[in-house]
Amino acid sequence: VEPARTQLESPQIQWPDTPLPTGDALVDRALDALGRINAMPVGEHGDLYAHIHDALSEALDSEPGLPPVSPRSTNSSGSEGDS
Repeated sequence: VEPARTQLESPQIQWPDTPLPTGDALVDRALDALGRINAMPVGEHGDLYAHIHDALSEALDSEPGLPPVSPRSTNSSGSEGDS
């Protein structure tokens, strides 16, 4: 028979350690956002993870040593052959 609990025990949340710097400014900036997660309501975690995912995807798409690539414009005003 299990002993009766006298206090309601709440689980301790184990947050991951702060990531170490990677040396890549874009990756480090994206991972820095993880430091805010423990202060956010759980309902907002998905948005933060989506932001981090997008920032890491941008970092992967960039060329080392070059400025970040801006998203392609859907504006087709600059068609070829117009002179």
